[in-house]
Amino acid sequence: MDAEVVIVGGGFAGSAAALELASLGREVCILERGQPRRDKVCGEGLMPHGVSQLHALGLLDAVEATGARPFRGIAYRVGASVAEGRFPGGYGLGVRRQRVDEVLAEAVSAHPRISVRYGVRARGLSGRAGAMVVATDGGLVRGRAIVAADGLHSRLRRDLGLTVRSTPRRRYGARLHVRHSQPDPELVHVAVTGDAEVYLTPTAPGELNVAVLLEHDQARTLRGDLEARILQLASAVPELEPFLVGAEVEGAAGAVGPLRQEASSWVADGVVLVGDAAFFLDGITGEGMSLALSGARLAARVVDRAMVGGEASVSRLASYPRRWSREVRDKLWLTEVVLWGIRHPRLASWAVDQLGRRPRLFGAVLDVNGGTARWPSLVQAVMP
Repeated sequence: MDAEVVIVGGGFAGSAAALELASLGREVCILERGQPRRDKVCGEGLMPHGVSQLHALGLLDAVEATGARPFRGIAYRVGASVAEGRFPGGYGLGVRRQRVDEVLAEAVSAHPRISVRYGVRARGLSGRAGAMVVATDGGLVRGRAIVAADGLHSRLRRDLGLTVRSTPRRRYGARLHVRHSQPDPELVHVAVTGDAEVYLTPTAPGELNVAVLLEHDQARTLRGDLEARILQLASAVPELEPFLVGAEVEGAAGAVGPLRQEASSWVADGVVLVGDAAFFLDGITGEGMSLALSGARLAARVVDRAMVGGEASVSRLASYPRRWSREVRDKLWLTEVVLWGIRHPRLASWAVDQLGRRPRLFGAVLDVNGGTARWPSLVQAVMP
């Protein structure tokens, strides 16, 4: 037995699961086909509950030391309607995905209960709960349970026969980083303009993530000069233009999609799926990284509990998707509302206008979406 739990994929979710399992006393082996320094297309914003997850892992100070920028709320624009909302509790954090991945990689490499094997590619999966085997290009790796954190195109998910469900709306995202000379924004800006949603997130002093989300037909316009197209869409938003005039592009632009894909099941005998292997979110409300952390830590706790006095059979792992769905239900509803609103721009403009007039209500909405409050707080916010 190489480890009690073998984690395939040493990225964001895989590392979080490893640290949680190790904190529970489990011996963990991470298999990662690449290297710890990566650059992934991402909105790069952690909502307040994601900041809390980093704190629980003991990594918040290290992530903030990379230059991550706090943000206090979100500003929405739909057409001419604008609303600014601030988190009544907690704060968000903008941070380059590459930098937070490096913090996680250093943490797992330094942990005495975690071994990490870089440059090892998983080729297949077999066995049963309590005696799982991962075939790699470097030989067989055995464990009592497996955490599949091998990304959107998960090889292990395919070997398990778990299909991927996608929504009829095929949406794509693109982003680039710029250096600017303006004071860092205190809010993440989200603007629905024409056929695109544009995002501006502070990720370090004088540094911004500029991202766009588009429907499938409009995403074709990203072909060619991706950098120029992102800047063109973002510069059309009045609040964003001052940050982009004279800005210097850092690194290469990138794109990803289609968004919003979900595995037909997140558990199998001896295996749990976490991160993009389980659920690839439409990131319109900035929940991707935060939900990856909370989902990975929850999966780790369920695996640990299943292995106490038994093995991680599918029946003993079944509480993971049920509990995760309950935990994130409040956090995902705003995504659905905004996606609906994009198809109905007049109603969306009216809704944003109303939120702009009622900052207390908007703050309560952000608190629910940010994971620091529940639905009853919205009822209180609308009461006179």
